[in-house]
Amino acid sequence: MNEAIHVRGLRLWAHVGVYERERLHGQWFELAFSLGVDLSAVARSDDLSQGFDYGRGIAALQQQARTLRCLTLEHYSERILDALEACYGPIPLALELSKCRVPVPGFDGSVAVSRRRRWG
Repeated sequence: MNEAIHVRGLRLWAHVGVYERERLHGQWFELAFSLGVDLSAVARSDDLSQGFDYGRGIAALQQQARTLRCLTLEHYSERILDALEACYGPIPLALELSKCRVPVPGFDGSVAVSRRRRWG
């Protein structure tokens, strides 16, 4: 895939984590995702109807985060891929999902998973 739309820095408050307090109270996650799409038609025409509405995917993921409850970052990433596929169909998708605060004593960084579907 040579062309893509990249969305970066999407912050989502979700109830995901191994510890009950993480699922009960929620926490911040940061998401970057890519939609592998042919941009040539909209690039030539400047016609929005020939492009992909990335705002639709953002809104779907924000809505999903409000109701999602699960244990693992891996499962959350799978659900995100499912939601993006529901919005855009079977196109190449890629994401990096980061847990902003990891409950590991003495560790102040983040942990992330990277996933792809149909990406070459």
